[in-house]
Amino acid sequence: MIVSILGGIAAKPWARVALRYGATALTIALFLLSIRRSGERVGRMAERLETTE
Repeated sequence: MIVSILGGIAAKPWARVALRYGATALTIALFLLSIRRSGERVGRMAERLETTE
């Protein structure tokens, strides 16, 4: 039942556009969070290297 409702909504052109923009926004947000986390890791490693020298 849920699949048929979602399928009916996704069949409309405006809904497909909204889903496309939503998926793009989610992808960009996850990418930015990933970059932020990797930057934090690199920063911590640099701090450790600085303190050991």
